[in-house]
Amino acid sequence: AEGGQVQLYFGQGCFWHLQHDIVKEEVDVLGRKGGDITALAGYAGGNKVGDKGRVCYHNLAMAPDYGQMGHTEVVNVSMPEDKIGAFAKKYFDDADRYPMGRADPQDRGTEYRSAIGIPGGVDGKYFDAVKAANAGRLELLKGEGNDADTVRTKKVWIYDSDKYPFYQGEVYHQFHDDMLESYSKPYKGLKDTVLKTGSLKKVDCPEVGF
Repeated sequence: AEGGQVQLYFGQGCFWHLQHDIVKEEVDVLGRKGGDITALAGYAGGNKVGDKGRVCYHNLAMAPDYGQMGHTEVVNVSMPEDKIGAFAKKYFDDADRYPMGRADPQDRGTEYRSAIGIPGGVDGKYFDAVKAANAGRLELLKGEGNDADTVRTKKVWIYDSDKYPFYQGEVYHQFHDDMLESYSKPYKGLKDTVLKTGSLKKVDCPEVGF
């Protein structure tokens, strides 16, 4: 936490869809816009990192692959402490209403498991707000790294984000259309906006783009 702001990450299938959902929450709940947006797609929850601390998307350039190192796709976001419950509730509402736990159940494998990363994990001071938002609907499990997929299970791994930190994904993955949905031009334009503010940075991974 810095200045009352807490860094959390959420994973629930493909990060393209989830980033769009979380940006909408930033706008609706926190009143953010443009360069104030903090939601960035990336990786977390693995027990390994590659050379130079790299965690990269699947690629043909032999760069360290996030899936092979046990990470899952997540979206990191900064929020005031008193808003953790609101963001967590939206996450659990979605996980509960999707028949298979996520919007895109066609994506299978540990890279798409449901996850929440908070400082301290299940033993930290923010877990009570997450637990209350869940209201007993899903099973919250302590993440140990490289954990199993959660599709069809109604389970969510809770990670200590101090132990399992967020690794920002490649620029081409940010503010991207989902597999099944196309998003607005202003939304996709956020990529250039947050690049200019410096909150989105280029990473030392292949920028293949698609």
